[in-house]
Amino acid sequence: AVFSLTLEVRPQGAADERVLLSKLHLVDLAGSERLSKTKSEGSVAREAQYINKSLTFLEQVIMALSNKNRDHIPYRSSKLTHLLKDAIGGNCKTLMVANVWGEADHIDETLSTCKFAQRMMRVSNDADQNLRQDPEMLLRKYERDIRELKQELAMHDAMSNRSRTSYEPYTEVQKLELRGTVLDFLTRTDARRNDDVDPLELPSLRHIRE
Repeated sequence: AVFSLTLEVRPQGAADERVLLSKLHLVDLAGSERLSKTKSEGSVAREAQYINKSLTFLEQVIMALSNKNRDHIPYRSSKLTHLLKDAIGGNCKTLMVANVWGEADHIDETLSTCKFAQRMMRVSNDADQNLRQDPEMLLRKYERDIRELKQELAMHDAMSNRSRTSYEPYTEVQKLELRGTVLDFLTRTDARRNDDVDPLELPSLRHIRE
């Protein structure tokens, strides 16, 4: 059984697009079962096989994490290892509680559990803050920056006697007027010498692109 809890901490009343993200996974791992010992049959036997297979994949991931020279970690081997990808190795804190039986009849299971816990101890983690960018807050920030830049450009144009310059998207009417101006300029350029034609006014980069 797996219980997962995700927490997001957002700054309240501040225009900060950073979000602090935390996850808590509580996993109850069923112990491996030896079918030759339990004599399980039918659906119980199939469930035991699935449990043993899942524990095998988890052990492979733990062994890969404990090997510093290993590049590939097989997180996608099973749903369990994929779910615990960010809770086993890396930026996290991992705590394992191993339960064993002291009876001699369960010595094999006890040794297997202790070996599993020993491998888990070799996995090193470096816990740090998980920060991500909130897309909505980031979009608002960009929109605010664009508005402020447009205001600064308008002030600069006003001081430079370029009050006619606009940085807003062109309307269809403005595009038609601009197209007519360019065509008129090209027609006059073909009909006369270049020295006799007034230069085409290009007040902004948007004007050139349109």
